[in-house]
Amino acid sequence: MNEQTKRQVLKALAYDTDREKIKAVMRVSDEDINSITDEEIKAEKDYYREMGYIE
Repeated sequence: MNEQTKRQVLKALAYDTDREKIKAVMRVSDEDINSITDEEIKAEKDYYREMGYIE
């Protein structure tokens, strides 16, 4: 998974998108999704909350 794809998957996870949807749409594996840490997801969520995109 390249860096751009990782950023897109991370954003989808921050928005609580279903993992099966992420896999189907972005053509990534479970291993790709699992390679993203909970800390990365939390930081991304915090960023989007600060920006006012999510509550």
